[in-house]
Amino acid sequence: MTDLGGDSERDRAWQGTLNTWRPPHQPGHWASPAVWDVLKLAAEDPALRRLFPWTSMNELHVSATGDFGDYTAEPFPAIAASTGGFVVMTHPWGPDHVVLETTDPAAALACMVRLLEDHAGRTTP
Repeated sequence: MTDLGGDSERDRAWQGTLNTWRPPHQPGHWASPAVWDVLKLAAEDPALRRLFPWTSMNELHVSATGDFGDYTAEPFPAIAASTGGFVVMTHPWGPDHVVLETTDPAAALACMVRLLEDHAGRTTP
């Protein structure tokens, strides 16, 4: 994917994130290819495209507001990517909150979206 085709603030955020992680990757950067694999899929997903993306080292996070300084107010799941695969974590992120480990970026993304949808279902009246 090279152009998301939108001009909203979220679309620009997705395009910027994709541009940051787009190949070619620096030699020896262990996470970049895996992060790129999951980002390509995430940018195509309607549920995720309604949110702002942000990355931290080797993790994909999303935010409803785009205010990444206070991510504790938005307890969304995240995906960590590495040469060994992908880990989906619930918030607060970390090894104690892993819900899926897989080598398939599509499976990791589907799990993240399902967790987002479950979260949205709990927060709406």
